[in-house]
Parts: sequence; C-alpha cells; structure tokens
Amino acid sequence: MLKKPHHLGCMKILYHSIRGTVVAAVALGGSLAICTSALAAGASGPLVAHKAFYEMEMGDNAQNSQILSVMGRSVFAMERDCTGWRSVEDYMIQFVIDNGGADRVLSHFESWEADSGDKYSFDITEESSFEGRKDFGGFVQLNMDSAGEAVFTMTPENVVDLPTDTVFPVQHVRHILAEAEAGEKMISANVFTGAEPDSALMRTSTVVGGWRDAPGDELGQLGEDGYWQINVAYFKPSATTSEPEYVIMFEMQRNGLVRGYEIDYGDFSIEASLTSVEPVEPKSCS
Repeated sequence: MLKKPHHLGCMKILYHSIRGTVVAAVALGGSLAICTSALAAGASGPLVAHKAFYEMEMGDNAQNSQILSVMGRSVFAMERDCTGWRSVEDYMIQFVIDNGGADRVLSHFESWEADSGDKYSFDITEESSFEGRKDFGGFVQLNMDSAGEAVFTMTPENVVDLPTDTVFPVQHVRHILAEAEAGEKMISANVFTGAEPDSALMRTSTVVGGWRDAPGDELGQLGEDGYWQINVAYFKPSATTSEPEYVIMFEMQRNGLVRGYEIDYGDFSIEASLTSVEPVEPKSCS
C-alpha cells in the first residue's frame, strides 16, 4: 500500500508525478514521465517524435480517499532537434474533494535533453487554486563519470549534488525499452526529471510485464502490434521505507508511444487514455 497523504500534500505530489509522465518512465513521470513520425537518425535510437492527447479521469478510489472525482486533459509533445530531444507538456486537471470543494491545476512544462546524456534543462509554469502561480526552471551538467550538479532558478544559491548514476528521462525510456526487448524484468535508476529541488531527482524501480498483443490500427502510422506493460515506482532518495511516493503504470509501444497510463497514489489513482496522436516532423539540420 502506498502512502496516503493529506489533501494538500497529495496535490503537491501530483505536480511532479503528472508533469512529464509520458517520458518520466518516462517520461513516465515521472514522467510520466512520458512518439511518432519517422525514426529519428543517429543517437535518437528507436524513439520517434510525436504529439499526443490524453483524457484523464478517476481510476480506483479507496473508501477513505479525500478525492472524489478527477477530470483533466493533457497534451504531450516530444520533438527531435539536431542535438537532443525537446519535450513539452500542458495539462489541466480538476479534483473534487470530500468537503464539496474543487481544486484545479494548470501546468506548462518544457525540457531539453542532450543526446550526449550530460545536459538537461527545464522550465515550468504552474498555477493552482491552492498554491497560486509558480515559474521556475533549472539546468543540469553531468561530468564524464555522470556525477554532477543541478542548479535551480528559484533557489540559485542551493545546488543539488547528483549521484554518479543519474540519468535523464529520454535516456531512461531508451534503457527500459532495450531491457524489455532483452527479457529483463527489473530495472533500477536514479532519474532527474525536473521539478522543485526536493523532488527533481527520484529513485525508480521498474517492473517490465509481458508483451500485450493489441494492434494499434487506429493510431495510423504510429500504431504497432502491441505494447509493454511497464510499472515504475518512484521514491525520494531520502526515503527510509519501502513505500513509493507513487507508481505509474504505462502501456508503452516499442517506438515509445504511450497508449495510456495510470498514476497510483494508494488511496486513489488517475487514469489517462490516449485519444489521438500526431506525427511531428524533425527539424532540418545542416
């Protein structure tokens, strides 16, 4: 059983876990942290650029949950540039709570990750009915041994040291898909997804389920013959218990396209279903 945070604590977790879900795995959240068009060349691997539209609603709901219903939409774009990947996610989500009130969260998240795996930047604009507006971002530079530092615009005097095995979301997704193809079932990683300093780096434990045969003919050129069931549990590095902050369950094709996902908080969950997806043409590089 996951942690059952009080109302405001839960909303703060939602900021991080919904943002970037498709690449937070990926993501999926993380990034959720987390693709389309033709295969990108060179270091891009099997991932392809895309713009995906999701509808979100309440999933499972425990009897003692303070969240009664969920409604929302998310638009996630993963774009290829000449030296890396740019991800953009916009979402709006509304929660009806047990006191009869409602909370709304609006978020715009942009990130860029270098093909070399040593640079990552992000910018976030968030507005909620319970915390107001926030604008912040950050930058990470890893060294040759993958150790490095994260600098945040909201607290530039506070630099967060990162462990030597830190990876970024796209790199994490690539690794998960490669391990799934190789038959691996358990994967661990420290993933920097971008957020406020105390939740930007998450320790993850991934379980790869079996391949599900399910032709995606309705997705056109982006559909494949099935998907992997991939479950990623997210922990804060300082956690002293075996209970994750949250778990994201992805239906991920081999090309990285996420057909749907569910974010499980223990006392309730949010389900997101893919409604449509569009190819994104890669930029011309000289």
